[in-house]
Amino acid sequence: MKFKTRIEILRPINAIFGGISVVIGLMISHEEESFWTFLITPKNLIMTILGFIIFFTVAGGTNTINDYFDIEADRVNRPNRPLPRGEISKKWALRYYALLNGIALVLAGVIGAITVNGIWIPLIVLFFEGVGFVYSWKAKASGLPGNIMVGIASAVGFPFASLFLQTFSNVPGIIWYTMLGAAVLLTSREFVKGMQDVAGDQKFGVKTIANTMGYTSAMIFTIVFSLLGIFSFNLMYFLYDLSIWFLIFIIIQDGIVITANGLLLKDKLNPNNQKNASFLLKMAQLAALLALIIGS
Repeated sequence: MKFKTRIEILRPINAIFGGISVVIGLMISHEEESFWTFLITPKNLIMTILGFIIFFTVAGGTNTINDYFDIEADRVNRPNRPLPRGEISKKWALRYYALLNGIALVLAGVIGAITVNGIWIPLIVLFFEGVGFVYSWKAKASGLPGNIMVGIASAVGFPFASLFLQTFSNVPGIIWYTMLGAAVLLTSREFVKGMQDVAGDQKFGVKTIANTMGYTSAMIFTIVFSLLGIFSFNLMYFLYDLSIWFLIFIIIQDGIVITANGLLLKDKLNPNNQKNASFLLKMAQLAALLALIIGS
């Protein structure tokens, strides 16, 4: 099996974005003079690297088990993915999923041993591994609840990283606010993906907004959630001590989201518009990450 195929099933771009959220969580939560000063300490550098790997492997494992359960629907919706095109067997996908989750748990145990929250770190990882399995197995078919689960799980890296340094009660407020804004924005993209997958979802009874309520409703949900997401990030500039660079990248994010929504308003039934809107919402996520990296 090609190495490229093993990486492809992880959906590495999404997993990398999640890993970066862990790094940003540490950037916001540390109390050193600068993040570079923080990273000079070997213990902190190890925490940062392992935290990134943990989120990457949990996200990659969730994507793998999701493709395992979705293989028949993906033969219709996403035939170019490794499982439906036959380059990876279901048995191999299960072993790969178990390996990725095992790696994440071991690394979480290492971090727990050198941080303030001890056993809580691996328990949190185990919990979200379970969330990923339940989502892929049952919750995805539920539609809106599954969409919200994805949004929250994708944004949990911010507070997760903060717990390497703080007790639960001392996690900075900006961390929870960042998680909220990111979760809402990420959820909006799930509605667009539901629009793209109607053919297979109808066949297999997946209750997305687009499948059960129609494309117009899915478009409205996308626009409302995406605008709420960017509003949250814009508001952060006024609530917290963030630099002008944060605002610049958030304005870029605003433009990306508005463009994505404009494509759907122009022709929500056009597959290319749906595909481009989904891509743009992912780029909006990148803009938010850059805003937090440079502006915080």
